[in-house]
Amino acid sequence: LQEPESPEAAEFRLAAGRIPEVPFGFSISPAVLSHYGVSANTVTLFRRVDNDRRDLDMNNRDVDAEKMTRFVRMNELRLVTEYNPVTAIGVMQSSLQFNLLLITDKMSPKHPERMRRFRAAAELFKGKV
Repeated sequence: LQEPESPEAAEFRLAAGRIPEVPFGFSISPAVLSHYGVSANTVTLFRRVDNDRRDLDMNNRDVDAEKMTRFVRMNELRLVTEYNPVTAIGVMQSSLQFNLLLITDKMSPKHPERMRRFRAAAELFKGKV
């Protein structure tokens, strides 16, 4: 977002207000953008759970607060998350409306291939189920 008072920035602030549990920041500083490898007019989500990031390109798109909120909600968790005492809180407190459960034996030699296939399927159906 290039201008702090632009309509896009207002939509960004509106989206941030809808998701109070997610910290939001806004910068137009070239040094900050360069440090994070972010181009102008980009919403970047930095995930703490796996130190990954997701970018929403705002150029040539009609992106409003609703679409930004959906982007954050769809990307705040990994698509496939091992359910354990550490991840349980994040999974259960997520606003995701649907969760699919895969039960697999981690000790099985087939486990890595099952997980690879499950992740591939999750990517294909992201935002569609």
